[in-house]
Amino acid sequence: MSKTPGTEIIELSDGVYARLHEGLTNAGIIIGENGVMIIDSLRVPSFARDLVSDIQYITDKPIQYVVDTHSHWDHSWGNEIFPESTIIGHQNCYSEMLDVESNNEWRNKIIKSNESWSEEAKTVKITPPNLTFETSMNLYFGGREIQLMYLGKAHTSGDIFIHLPKEKILFTGDVAQDKGVPYMGDGYPSEWPETDARILSIDSERFMAGHGPIGDKQALLNAKNFIDTIVGDLQKGIKEGKNSETASKDTYELLKKDYGDWRSFDKLEESMPIIYSKLNK
Repeated sequence: MSKTPGTEIIELSDGVYARLHEGLTNAGIIIGENGVMIIDSLRVPSFARDLVSDIQYITDKPIQYVVDTHSHWDHSWGNEIFPESTIIGHQNCYSEMLDVESNNEWRNKIIKSNESWSEEAKTVKITPPNLTFETSMNLYFGGREIQLMYLGKAHTSGDIFIHLPKEKILFTGDVAQDKGVPYMGDGYPSEWPETDARILSIDSERFMAGHGPIGDKQALLNAKNFIDTIVGDLQKGIKEGKNSETASKDTYELLKKDYGDWRSFDKLEESMPIIYSKLNK
C-alpha cells in the first residue's frame, strides 16, 4: 500500500492505520467521514509530503487534523505543510516549539549530522499547534471516539497519548516503545515512572509508538520496567554516594543484561550522566 521506500502501512482497525518507517519515525492515520487525522507530521516537510502521498493510496480525503504527540523535531517539523489543518498538541508542546534557543540547538545538531535531511532542516518553519489542551480532549471523528490525554511529564514536558477506546488502540509517541530505548537527554526522569504507570491503566491491547513495531500490553509493561530500572538504580547510586561516572556506568551495565538488544541502547550511554544530574537535585 505504501510507496515510500522503507515504510509499511498496517491497518490496525477499520479506517485506522500505522505507517511504520524502519529506523525513522512512525505516523498514525485515522480516516473520518470528511477528512483524515494524522498523528505526527514527521521530521521535515519532504517527509510530510511523502506521508500525504502514501495516504492518497488509501483515501483522497483532505488532512483535517494533525496531532503532535510531542514537540521533538522528528515528529513535528512537517507541520508547516498543513496550513489548512487544525494542529493539536499539549500546551507544553506549543511552548517548547516556541523555544528559540532549544530549537536552534536541535537545528544545529541536525545540520551537523550530515543526514539526507540536514540541508532541508535549515529552512524548516517550525509550526506549533494551533489548538492546545491541558489535561484531556475528546474528539468524535467519523463516528469514532478519540481520546487525547496528557498523563504527565516523561520524554518531554508535553507528551500526549491518543486512545481509541472502542478499538483498544493507543498511540504513545516516544514515551513507550516496543523494545526501543527513547531519547532521554531532555526528558523528566523523576516523573517518567508515574506517567508510565498511568499509561498501563488505559484499556488498550495494541499500541503504535513513535519508533519501532506495533506493541502489545506486555511491551508497555516492559517499557515501564526499563524506565523504573534506570531511574531506580541511578537513585540508589546517588543515595550510596556514587559520582556520576560510577553510577552511570553501573546502571548501564545492569540494564545491558535485559535490554542490551533494544533499539538505540547503544545511544543510552551518552545520556546517563544527564539523567544522573537531573535525579541528583
